[in-house]
Amino acid sequence: MQFPALTLFLDFDGVICQSLEECFRTSWLTLTGQKIGLQPIPEPPFNEEYRRCFDACRPYIRSGEDYIVVHEWAASGRIPQNQDAFDQSLKARGVEAMAEWKKKLYVTREKLLVEYPQEWLSWNPLYPGIQEALQAQCGNPQVWILSTKKADFIHTILSFHGVDWSQERIIYTGTKRKLDWIDQLVGKNPAVLIDDQIDHLDFQHPTCDCWLALWGYVSSEACQKAPQALNLEDGLKLIRSFPPPSQGELKAPIRPL
Repeated sequence: MQFPALTLFLDFDGVICQSLEECFRTSWLTLTGQKIGLQPIPEPPFNEEYRRCFDACRPYIRSGEDYIVVHEWAASGRIPQNQDAFDQSLKARGVEAMAEWKKKLYVTREKLLVEYPQEWLSWNPLYPGIQEALQAQCGNPQVWILSTKKADFIHTILSFHGVDWSQERIIYTGTKRKLDWIDQLVGKNPAVLIDDQIDHLDFQHPTCDCWLALWGYVSSEACQKAPQALNLEDGLKLIRSFPPPSQGELKAPIRPL
């Protein structure tokens, strides 16, 4: 596939979709082995402190299976001090165990989408203004979605919210780094990546201009490290108007962190 001179890649969870509620519920159902298909959907324990800890851990997530470890932190009433502390929990679980949890998580999602489609989709609202911005770019081959969430789920969520986005322009990264995907897809052509997980970004990348999405699930640690960041207003302007008048250089404001 031939890519134009400048291509925009958007993360999904935390940039397009406010998926925290879905991830909280789906991961809890997976972790506790709840049966899907009974009425009503099993409800997680709504303990205020548990949920506060869970939400506070969200910025350290890189992929969906990481939520299993988030529940461990929430159950202990603790919050990791930094990304390294969270990563130690992932390492202790082991690569094979986490891969198995990822499979189980997607099985739960698939069952929920079949048995309770309206409820599951309602747990995945889009950020304000994103629906209109994406709809304006539905036919633009220069704008893609690049996510650790499977493409068919993303396509279904966008369709539910009235975004007629081609699934061909949604890439599920699997275990491959997002910037490795971009290098493979566009080669040495310039690109732009907007993501709320700083570890997916490389601000020194020679051809991909990286921006941290401040409206997503961003830790204070990430805000301090990111030399380039966008608030939601500027992010929407960038998406709606892409590509910029001069394709050789992206012009977007750097927001104070």
